Amino acid sequence: MREAEVIVSDTDLAAMGVDGLLSLAREAGLRTVEELACRGNGAVLQVEVETRIDEGRLTVLECVDEWNHVAERPDSHVYVISFTASELPESLEETAADLVGTCDPEVDDGGATMSLVGPHDAISGQIGEYERAGVSPTLQRIGGYEGPEYLLDELTARQREVIETAWEMGYYEVPKEVSADDIAAEIDLESSTVNEHLQRAERNLLGQFL
Repeated sequence: MREAEVIVSDTDLAAMGVDGLLSLAREAGLRTVEELACRGNGAVLQVEVETRIDEGRLTVLECVDEWNHVAERPDSHVYVISFTASELPESLEETAADLVGTCDPEVDDGGATMSLVGPHDAISGQIGEYERAGVSPTLQRIGGYEGPEYLLDELTARQREVIETAWEMGYYEVPKEVSADDIAAEIDLESSTVNEHLQRAERNLLGQFL
């Protein structure tokens, strides 16, 4: 298992067609970004900002598929945003499926830094697909992946919440005692988002065994 740290510049983000989304988040005082699910040419992100995003402009962004304002805290707001990078090919979904996961990106004024975790060929294939689409991520380093001590540490906080809720509610019983809709209602998420979290979490966990 390998881990590659790559930097995607603002220029590359513009080439991907997601610079408008990042710009709105920065205007609202971007604090943190957590990847909840990844589908190659898009993702579901949890974004924490200091003030509410300009939601009118967010709604009309071409790259944004769906968004929800999920929490208002004393000094911040939390959104879950599903987006598709319109300039990236759908073939990225195939190479992304071979990765164990992409670690939560760290966003700064110059772009985003993220880690790709998986077999060497899968990482190379992912970077190659980006380059063929006109995006040139900078490879900072590549080396062995020192995985977490506990399997559930492979999951994002949201993936862990969803899969633990699914287990507790009987989703994995035979036959199933609840549906994805039931889980979604329990934790106040869209059913489609729950399905994405479950699929990603299951793949990450199975990847540690198979």
